[in-house]
Amino acid sequence: MPQPTLLQLAQDLEWLGCEFEHYGHEHAMMGFPQSGPAWETFCDKQRGVLVTADKIERELKNAVRYNPSWLVGVELPLDETLDSIAALWGAVGEIKHCSVVDVQLLPSNVRAFTRMIEEYLQAMGSVAAQPQSFRRGASARG
Repeated sequence: MPQPTLLQLAQDLEWLGCEFEHYGHEHAMMGFPQSGPAWETFCDKQRGVLVTADKIERELKNAVRYNPSWLVGVELPLDETLDSIAALWGAVGEIKHCSVVDVQLLPSNVRAFTRMIEEYLQAMGSVAAQPQSFRRGASARG
């Protein structure tokens, strides 16, 4: 079964967030230069996180607009469905905030977000349980 787009985006965001934090640390060790290759790499990685977070927000909006039952399951009441969507949106907002203000917090936030998405999708049966070692880049992050 192909992975749902939302899960793939969450995994991409996790990878990008961890990578961005690494380059953010390198940027900090160089004294936060505002120009040059370290600055350009830092800005590119930040842009990647923000663009992917925007894609996730669009996927969430589309899921709600066209089929809210796809996101959290048909049997859930509307208030629980909206609470679940709000929690996902809040998590994406926190990730965006961290990518601008607290880069060192990104790895834990993006990993937690991926777990949230996996739990929601597993609860509805959209994706089989996927071991950590098979996720993109999991062996590189440990």
